[in-house]
Amino acid sequence: MFETPFSKLTVVLSIFLSLIVVTFIFISDSNNSKTTLVFCDVGQGDGAYIRVKNQTDILVDAGPNRKILDCLGKYMPFYDRSIELAIISHGQKDHFGGFLYILDRYDVKKFWMSEAYNPSESFKELLDKIDTKDILIEFPKAGETSTFSDAKIEFFWPSDDFILKNTFEKNTTHSLFRRTFRNLNDFSLIFKFELETENILFTGDASPNALNNLLQPPNIRTNILKIPHHGSKNGLNPEFLKLADPTYGVISAGKNNSYGHPHKIILDILKAQKVKIKRTDLDGDIVFTFD
Repeated sequence: MFETPFSKLTVVLSIFLSLIVVTFIFISDSNNSKTTLVFCDVGQGDGAYIRVKNQTDILVDAGPNRKILDCLGKYMPFYDRSIELAIISHGQKDHFGGFLYILDRYDVKKFWMSEAYNPSESFKELLDKIDTKDILIEFPKAGETSTFSDAKIEFFWPSDDFILKNTFEKNTTHSLFRRTFRNLNDFSLIFKFELETENILFTGDASPNALNNLLQPPNIRTNILKIPHHGSKNGLNPEFLKLADPTYGVISAGKNNSYGHPHKIILDILKAQKVKIKRTDLDGDIVFTFD
């Protein structure tokens, strides 16, 4: 008869020790009240994970594919399978693609996204998954604010007026969206995520057309600026950068990408203003921790 090399006592002790380790990790993690921000290395795309006060999980974009799961597996506690808020800056796959995989692994409570519709099959697939799981979708606009787990989120773009002026019909595919006839980048959500002592300005793939409408907003000054459009020359402009006046500029781009992101012009603009540049194509995951 085959005999196992492990005695019952060995198995019981292994399980007991494993439970002790898991309990210790859980208690240690529970006593940590810091906020962690990770600009995930998702290749050529955007994906940022925020764990607020070690309690609430927020994901801003999710990259083009399943690579975002590696980032969540590394920085999100293994025992937590809920994402309280998912934000899609705009409907292009390098920003929403990862959510197709996240929805199979995590319980997402709510989506905020740009109202500009993308008729692509992959975006339709995402919306179908969201509908199937009966997840709430909301469309924040300029001037709106929200308090979310000790953080304030203030939206600067797009304005309702801009959306209405650039809408020619309701699309017939999904009743929540209004189809637009201009570049989706023009409708990227631009918002500030504010903590007690720090704030981060997210810009999606905002175009100069969008940024030029923000030269006199209430207050876009920030500590950390997510550089729009992966450092494309068709994104950040010097006027906007001066108003934002960040300490750090974070560029999310894929290593050796075919677009040439980030562009030398953008890097020169940042260096001229003495902004500390962080790049996922060079640095991998970029992590900030706040008290």
